[in-house]
Amino acid sequence: MRLRERGKRVRIRSQAASPRPVPVLEPTGRFYAPAPKPVAARVRPKRRARRVAPLWGWLWRNAEPLLWGAVLGALALSLWFSPRTQLTRLEAAGVPSEAHAELYALLNPHLQPPIALRDTPRHLERAVQSLDWVQQARWQATGVGQARLTVAPREPFAEIQTANGARLFADPTGVLFRPPNPDAKPTSGVIRLAQDDSRLRTGGYVEGEMQAALTILHAVSRRADVHRPRVQVSRTHGIRLFAQIQRGAEPPVAVQLRFGDASALEQQLPTMHRLLDTPLADLRQWEYVDISAPGSEAVKPRATMGGQP
Repeated sequence: MRLRERGKRVRIRSQAASPRPVPVLEPTGRFYAPAPKPVAARVRPKRRARRVAPLWGWLWRNAEPLLWGAVLGALALSLWFSPRTQLTRLEAAGVPSEAHAELYALLNPHLQPPIALRDTPRHLERAVQSLDWVQQARWQATGVGQARLTVAPREPFAEIQTANGARLFADPTGVLFRPPNPDAKPTSGVIRLAQDDSRLRTGGYVEGEMQAALTILHAVSRRADVHRPRVQVSRTHGIRLFAQIQRGAEPPVAVQLRFGDASALEQQLPTMHRLLDTPLADLRQWEYVDISAPGSEAVKPRATMGGQP
């Protein structure tokens, strides 16, 4: 580019050719250099941020704890599925031999590996206690892969015989159950029902007249001179106690006490004990004693041969 100023020719290079401005000599003798025009900086287009870049960065920064976590997780899984840590032997103590098959069929679905040892003991205890003849079940670990299940069967305190020949048992608290041993013997006595009772069901409690009969057996079971007690429950004759009294070397004497509907059982029990303490010579002369009305007992003498009392 050329400029003509007062007869002088000045050649000035274009600013685009050189990044530095060219000074111009003014008529005053001073040089003037115009400021260069600002050139817009080159803006580079932004690249799209990769979504995987932060993930890889986070994995790289936490590589060591993640590696340790993977190692510990693999170790835990190997121990969990290892046969040494699984339950390999379960010992059932206190179970009658007649109930082994029933107990095995009950426990087998709960023992499929892998076994969660945190919850399985409580599940097994509840499953075993659901059996009517089991009073309590307790789990106890005995070693690696071994455990013991201690089962406490219910005590066959009283045998209940129904009119149709069915046999149930009641424990001291009155819970009805069927023992696994069909030849089980009661520890106190027998309750005989003169009629069928639809309220009899395993797992339930004795009610009504049977509850009174069970209370009578509790009372006579503490006496050493009372043998083979039997309580008969009938809607017609009420509640009657049959037993044998034997003291020392004397022969036993059969006694019968009639309680009626046992509506005043708390007053009748002291009367029962007083009558059972009667000398055997007097008991032999009585066929039965009616104590259905407390305070006014009635004695029926025993009939003798030849009309002699």
